[in-house]
Amino acid sequence: MTAIVEKLPLDMQAELQYGQFCCLQRNVPILYSVLAINTFFLAFSFYGTVSKTLSLLIPGIFITLIGIRSVVWLSRRGIDLPLSEISRQLVKTTIIAGVLSAALGTWCVALLFYADASQKASVPMFIAFGSITCAYCLANVPRAAFATICFAPVLVCGALLWSGVLLQIAMGINLLLVLGLILRFINYQYGDFVESVSIELQMRSLAYLDPLTGLPNRRAFIEAIERAATQYNEGGPGFCIAMIDLDDFKSINDTDGHSVGDEVLIETAARIRTVLGPGDVASRLGGDEFAIVSMEFKDEADELGQRLATALSAPFLLRHTQIRLAASIGIATCPQDGTEQITLMSRADVALYRAKSRGGREVLSFTPDMEESLLRRVKIEQALREIDPYPLVEIVFQPIYDTMSNQITTFEALARWNHPDLGVVEPLEFIDVAERIGVMSGITERIFATAIAEAAHWPAEIGLSLNLSGVHLCDFDTPLMIMSLLNRHGLSPDRLEIEITETSMLTDFGAARKILSLLRATGIRIVLDDFGAGYASIGYLKEIAFDRVKIDGEIISDIVESNRTKALLDGILRLCAATGIPATAEKVETEEQLLILQELGCDRVQGYLLGRPLEITGTRRLLTSRFRVVANAS
Repeated sequence: MTAIVEKLPLDMQAELQYGQFCCLQRNVPILYSVLAINTFFLAFSFYGTVSKTLSLLIPGIFITLIGIRSVVWLSRRGIDLPLSEISRQLVKTTIIAGVLSAALGTWCVALLFYADASQKASVPMFIAFGSITCAYCLANVPRAAFATICFAPVLVCGALLWSGVLLQIAMGINLLLVLGLILRFINYQYGDFVESVSIELQMRSLAYLDPLTGLPNRRAFIEAIERAATQYNEGGPGFCIAMIDLDDFKSINDTDGHSVGDEVLIETAARIRTVLGPGDVASRLGGDEFAIVSMEFKDEADELGQRLATALSAPFLLRHTQIRLAASIGIATCPQDGTEQITLMSRADVALYRAKSRGGREVLSFTPDMEESLLRRVKIEQALREIDPYPLVEIVFQPIYDTMSNQITTFEALARWNHPDLGVVEPLEFIDVAERIGVMSGITERIFATAIAEAAHWPAEIGLSLNLSGVHLCDFDTPLMIMSLLNRHGLSPDRLEIEITETSMLTDFGAARKILSLLRATGIRIVLDDFGAGYASIGYLKEIAFDRVKIDGEIISDIVESNRTKALLDGILRLCAATGIPATAEKVETEEQLLILQELGCDRVQGYLLGRPLEITGTRRLLTSRFRVVANAS
């Protein structure tokens, strides 16, 4: 058994010793009680036939000692001892078991020497009963059980075999057979005990480990934060937690399959391990979300985030395929951002959400202003859940002008939500929340229905432009919904433009391309919005047949002050001309910007200089007046 224990891993040995000690706490008082009662009755049966030393003094000392030991064991119940103390107590128990067994065996041999024929049978019975009791109570500590059996019973068996009396020899042989069975029982019992501890450790491991990556799971992560917080409250060091989310991971599952996605997660876990310091704990919370509890302090937490970002930005070489990813990381520190697990996790989540909302690929530490935005987001979600949001979302129309004729060509429909408590809620705020909680479909259909119904009363040459979110761009019910509304209100499909952004196509590019093809086949025009803002806009021109692009407003805002930006705009417009795709410039706010755009050949413009978003009545008045562009290149 010693060899078996020494080959066990360290955590298994520790768990085994803890289990042995728990069993001893339950069984040793019972063992001592049985032995004390048995010793009393054996001594009582010899009283008057042997000396008082053998019948009173020696058993009295023995009963007193085991009584004291019983009290000691009972006093330890409910007390958590360190592993070193448990190991010491197990060794001490083995030594005491051997000493008491040897003393008990010597006493029994002395009783046999003075016993008459009727008394001699009671001694082997006492030893056999005591051996069985010891085997039952000490089976999970085999060294102590062996020490008990190998002293008292062997001494008594030796005395019986040495007596020369046939009956006593038979009793000695019988007792040896019983001892052999007891040893066999202890061996099997201990083997079962070791196996049960191993199974328990495996089950505990499954309960606290992520099976794919081998990292601790969410439960283990929460307990790690709680341990670190407890240590801090007891005078220990501060720490930080980092929440990690892989950007655009879903597209890998969609395009390369879940098996490749699993390989990416496994490799991600391996890379995260490389940046861990002593005492740090990395976990996989689920999906493509990971987290770290680190002993880094506030000044070093950002450095940890940068190390993580660098490790995760390197190309993933999988199955002869190179995949590039990046991560958004949110960090909260103890005690600056809180000392409780729930507070720290929520604030790291807030920082992560802010990083993702800014386009991802960022490392952000929590700041108090982030919590204000979180509270506002929660209120928006509650408002969308608790009331019918459709009547509260109003439609406004912003005109788009032709730079050559100075006439309105199209109105872009924009959603506005003026909440009584929250004030003006911008579309970027409530659309993201609405998509996440699953109420965006109803809002979108209501917006489309209102805008199309109004556009049907405009002059035939005036078009309508509507924005389509990523959720609807991947939903094959979207074309049917749009065509149904066009037919219901009598608006020709060729008067409708659908604007989409590059990011809206990332959710499921294959589905987005099919849906856009279906819409375009009906005569609806497709516009790529925010052109020049993303990383792959030019690539999309090759993949999808767009009818128009809308140049990102951030480019337009710098064309007057920056010759470099003006040159970039010129390049974009030349590219559009070469591919036969006309361009619209948005966020035109000054006459200088408008003049440059007209000079470079941009055929449509939109912005506050030309007209702010108008309610339905204002739109109708503008159409009646046939308002023209104020500035003119001529």
